[in-house]
Amino acid sequence: MSDRQPGTAADNPRLGPVFYVSLAASVAFIVVGVAVPSRVADVLEATRQLVVDTFGPAYPVTVLALLLFVAALALTPFGRMRLGTADTRPEFGWVSWIAMLLSAGVGLSFLFWGTAEPLIHLADPPGGTAEPGSAEAAAVGIRYSFLFWGLHAWAIYAVVGIAVGYSSFRHGRKLLVSAALRPLLGRTADGPVGKVVDILAVFAILFGVATSLGLGTRELNAGMGHALGVPESYGVKIAIIAGLMTVSTISAMTGLGRGIRVLSLVNIALCGVLLGFVLILGPTAHIFGTLGTGLRDYVGSFLPMSFAAEGAEGDTWNQEWVYFFWAWWIGWAPFVGTFIARISRGRTIRSIVAGVVLVPTAVSVGWFSVFGGTALQREEAGAVDVSHVAGNTKAVATVEVLGSLPGATLTFVLLVPVLALLFITSADSASFMLGSTTSGGSLKPPKPLRLMWAFAAAFAAVLLLGRGVTTLQGSAVIAAAPFAVILIGLCVSLTLSLWRDRAAERADHPIPTDPPDP
Repeated sequence: MSDRQPGTAADNPRLGPVFYVSLAASVAFIVVGVAVPSRVADVLEATRQLVVDTFGPAYPVTVLALLLFVAALALTPFGRMRLGTADTRPEFGWVSWIAMLLSAGVGLSFLFWGTAEPLIHLADPPGGTAEPGSAEAAAVGIRYSFLFWGLHAWAIYAVVGIAVGYSSFRHGRKLLVSAALRPLLGRTADGPVGKVVDILAVFAILFGVATSLGLGTRELNAGMGHALGVPESYGVKIAIIAGLMTVSTISAMTGLGRGIRVLSLVNIALCGVLLGFVLILGPTAHIFGTLGTGLRDYVGSFLPMSFAAEGAEGDTWNQEWVYFFWAWWIGWAPFVGTFIARISRGRTIRSIVAGVVLVPTAVSVGWFSVFGGTALQREEAGAVDVSHVAGNTKAVATVEVLGSLPGATLTFVLLVPVLALLFITSADSASFMLGSTTSGGSLKPPKPLRLMWAFAAAFAAVLLLGRGVTTLQGSAVIAAAPFAVILIGLCVSLTLSLWRDRAAERADHPIPTDPPDP
């Protein structure tokens, strides 16, 4: 029996195979991506397409099963169990906790997809559901945006967060996905199989955040061009990445309690102000109409959309959107899920489900109603060219839509710091979790290690800005295939652990911890 007590987690930072293999593979990948980007992109795009074609139909069923599993946890007596002992209390307040998980969970993606996605669906709805460019297509676009950013998506993160957090803070294991599989795999989770799981997690975190940072840099450069007259160029984008990564690194060095928490609070506050600006300056009545219609259609089409049952036979829309988005969220789960686990010590499973699934879904619905509804109205008014946005300018769709509103200059002055803070908090959280995963699941990863991974993420983002967009996006999606299986394993492992602990509580026995790690 270990001398560790329930409610604490193992925290003995040390470098091992996960660090060395991840570092060597990441460096090799970036070097090859810079040297022969076209060939690497072609290979990974072919692999990505193979993964989507082969495993894609299983993703909707898997994601729906995860949502039902999370709902069952919240609605059964398991929901009262804590990530820790009965007297462990949350490390962070409710507002700080929500701010940090939102900043890590969506970050720059809201500003990228919030306006672009409804416009793209307007131009290209699922085959057979609506005529492109019609009011019906606009409604389809909003309800699918609610689907892709709502309950299903956040349930994926909740599974990882609860499973890893419960394993760590209830049983004193490492803060690793592999360690959370121990009730299912036994000591196998500590061997080569577990190391492979953690290395996959490192790749998913690194290339997922690099993709987000690269896209955010493009949008930030466009916003600075409108607000400050800064030219859009590759050199400016490199300077933006360098400058913001410097600030992010300083923040990461201060840890969770000060740097990441404070920046997340400021970040969410500014996002709320920006949302209010657009709601007031934009087509307010149209926005509320979009909200009402979208919610009605989302609820009414919940099951057909969940099973990807819409669209004409032979239509590739599900492959391009439904399968891709679920793969994308699954690929991000190691990063966001383990980060949620790290900040959720002391919370009950029921409160985590509420905070990780329900609250972000409500925020997503509000955000896409305001920004998506505004984008659709501006397109209808002829102020935005939907074919232009749906083509090669997705990254600056928000800038184009906001530029068509009254008071655009003031809005851009607010948009620039919002984008910058979203960039910083995303990089901050990612470097923290990369450091944690590659130092044996440490709750306080060494600062030099966090610094190294911050630079690695910056280099990967620069690669994306060059010719590696497909390479990086494809790598995140490819990682989703094995992680879909791992997610099911986490559900089984967590269920076994909860049953055993409930039985121990009823028998009035102490919750056992694992023996010390070798």
